[in-house]
Amino acid sequence: MKNKNLFLFITILILVSTFLFNYLLNIDGLIYNFYSEQLAKEQIGELLENQKKWSWVNYLIMPILILLRTSLVAFCIEVGVFFYNIENKIKFKEIFRIALLGEFVLILVGLSKLAYFYFINTTYTLVDLQQFYPLSYINFLDIDKLEPWLVYPLQTINLFEVAYFFVLVYGLYKLLQNKYIKSFEIIAVSYGTGLAIWLGLVMFLTLNMS
Repeated sequence: MKNKNLFLFITILILVSTFLFNYLLNIDGLIYNFYSEQLAKEQIGELLENQKKWSWVNYLIMPILILLRTSLVAFCIEVGVFFYNIENKIKFKEIFRIALLGEFVLILVGLSKLAYFYFINTTYTLVDLQQFYPLSYINFLDIDKLEPWLVYPLQTINLFEVAYFFVLVYGLYKLLQNKYIKSFEIIAVSYGTGLAIWLGLVMFLTLNMS
């Protein structure tokens, strides 16, 4: 499957899973309950109406966000390959494909979260949806006692992130046809550095907005 077809397939899966998430978990009802003690009924109705009116924008920009995310991951890996002076000449589109395959792990994250709240924890709030991350270390902590800027980094400590990492490692290993440990090292340095920068940026923004 060519990259553009793979990208289209992944985008459709994410759009469908996002729709199911919003529909099956009754996001509108959760928003209403969340603001019921803060806003008047008319104001909440107006808020929901505006959200419904502009919901198509979220679906429209989602492919752009997917493209941006996979491109940044691929760029980090390409930089890592360059600095390791790998003899195999590989193209960016080949590395981009590895990042695209990693998106299937992120799709599983969304589906796991949907399954958890739809079948297991059926009494939830909007805050529960925002704070919960499947198979994450943060689920063992009392989030109310955490500083807001720590929530996202702790959510990142999860088994899906580990799976995503090893998908990148295996993809690079198959692409370079080198020693597995070398691919592991390249991904650890390149993707690991990019992830650390991203986490630092999110923490900085959260601190400044809180």
